[in-house]
Amino acid sequence: MSQEIDYAGRVLEFFRFEYAFTINALAASIVVGLLCGVVGTFLVLRSLSLVGDATGHATLPGVCLGFFAAGGAKVMSVLLAGALLSGFLAAVLVGVLARGPRSRSDASIGVVLSLFFGLGIVMLSYIQSSPTGAQAGLNRFLYGNAAGVDLEQVLWLGALGVAVLGLIVVFWRWLVASSFDPVFARSIGVPVAAVHYGLLGALAVAVVISIQAVGVVLVSAMLIIPPSTALFLSKRVGWVAFLAGLLGMLAGACGAVASYVFEGVSTGPAMVLVAGALFVVALLFGPRGGLVTQALVRAVRERQAELAHA
Repeated sequence: MSQEIDYAGRVLEFFRFEYAFTINALAASIVVGLLCGVVGTFLVLRSLSLVGDATGHATLPGVCLGFFAAGGAKVMSVLLAGALLSGFLAAVLVGVLARGPRSRSDASIGVVLSLFFGLGIVMLSYIQSSPTGAQAGLNRFLYGNAAGVDLEQVLWLGALGVAVLGLIVVFWRWLVASSFDPVFARSIGVPVAAVHYGLLGALAVAVVISIQAVGVVLVSAMLIIPPSTALFLSKRVGWVAFLAGLLGMLAGACGAVASYVFEGVSTGPAMVLVAGALFVVALLFGPRGGLVTQALVRAVRERQAELAHA
């Protein structure tokens, strides 16, 4: 007979924080959700959502290069530096290819994503076949493992997250202006190109921060789903960014708890499923374009029109 698992008891056990890794996992997941939600807001507004997907997948060869650069050791700072370099390179390359006379932005994203991720899989397979690589656990970067984040990494994640969010606040007006009307923004002196590449840099940092918790495969979901959900709740950019960060934090926290409660469940997929569930709720009941909300509004208006003509 299989032993029945007390899921409620495991939830309470998680929030007693008896183990340091539960605190680290929760903190890392919350930081990831917040940063991805805010940075992703501008990707969605600029129709650059799939650039986040390409950047996420493109970090894998950087992680592998970092492993080689560290002499076959899993030095997290070197791995993340490699991921940041390859992620930013991929984001810039997408922009360069999309500006070509015979290129399309979606095709450029597909080409960069496929090439970088294919290279990363080949390199990862080679590393996994070596004696030291098999023990390094680099394959955890594919789907995320927040439980493997230690306190030093949490502090680094927090510091980088605060730095990126601080820069977004400082250059908020430039970001908003160039997102909605780049021609007008350029006419009033906004350095549109610099803002664009600055956003790509923030994207690369957000992806690198996220890959250990969410994984390179699913990080784009945390950049896209929370802002898309927030757009059903508000039309003001400030509120959309705030709500996207809040929803990302909620999804991150719930994902960290779920990965502890349900054995064998990775943090990244759990976070994405929670974010997806929140999106469905907003899609149905959101005050801005929710399907059920729109149906109720139409019904009320039709009823009012009937009464007015009665």
